[in-house]
Amino acid sequence: MAYRNILTVVDEVGKPDQTIGAAIKLAEKHQAHLAALHVAADPIMQLYFDGPISQDVLVSLREQAQLSVQNAEATFTRVLGQSTLSSDFRSQIAATSVIDEVIAMHARHADLVVLTQSDPSKERASGNAMPEEVILLGGRPVLVIPYVGIQKDFGNHVLVGWDGSREAARAMNDALPILATADKVTVMSVNPKTGTGGTGELAGADIALHLARHDINVEVMHETSHDLSPDQVILSRAAELDIDMLVLGAYGTPRLRERLFGGVTRSLLHEMTVPTLFSH
Repeated sequence: MAYRNILTVVDEVGKPDQTIGAAIKLAEKHQAHLAALHVAADPIMQLYFDGPISQDVLVSLREQAQLSVQNAEATFTRVLGQSTLSSDFRSQIAATSVIDEVIAMHARHADLVVLTQSDPSKERASGNAMPEEVILLGGRPVLVIPYVGIQKDFGNHVLVGWDGSREAARAMNDALPILATADKVTVMSVNPKTGTGGTGELAGADIALHLARHDINVEVMHETSHDLSPDQVILSRAAELDIDMLVLGAYGTPRLRERLFGGVTRSLLHEMTVPTLFSH
């Protein structure tokens, strides 16, 4: 099993070179086609005005959008360098309100989407993707690269969050091509609920057996914590175990509830320290 079509989103968030580089690494490993997408914010759609806009202003605004596309393509071409990967660059100019929908549409024609974490210290910038929206709208796994970049190689020791949910099972399956080439996979259940509504009679045992049948080197961990939230436990153990990638099911609870009360997905999208694959 391998990824055959990978889509990377090129924008001005974080360190674009590292996000593109991560997508190139995966595409080369899986001999996949790599598509790069840049969606430029339509400047005219951002304007609120009482009177007409001069033709000169309209031309200038359109040129700004085209320059954004040209810069993104130049960045992709530069990072791609001498790679012999099958690749293409795509662009579209759209209103900010539909940028995520445009990315999601392209995502549905790929096996995996690679994009950058939103800057956790700022509001969304015009023209930049919102990972949580792409995760929910695209119907494909999304590998989110930390805003601060990647400090080391990833995909060697992968931590998989497992609670027995549909979302966790989806993420596990979507990540199989990466798990199959990892040196080690750790499956971790935080405050596991055993039985048919949770992780099974022995937390993690069934899913570990499933992975082992794919010839994946897997270890199971159980964590019980009354002081730390699941996302805090995951990040803490990831640091202790020298984890270089996470795999998680996204939005197992309604997103509105996560926004009001907090949740694992929302917290990890904000606080992630290593590349994280999310599936919904």
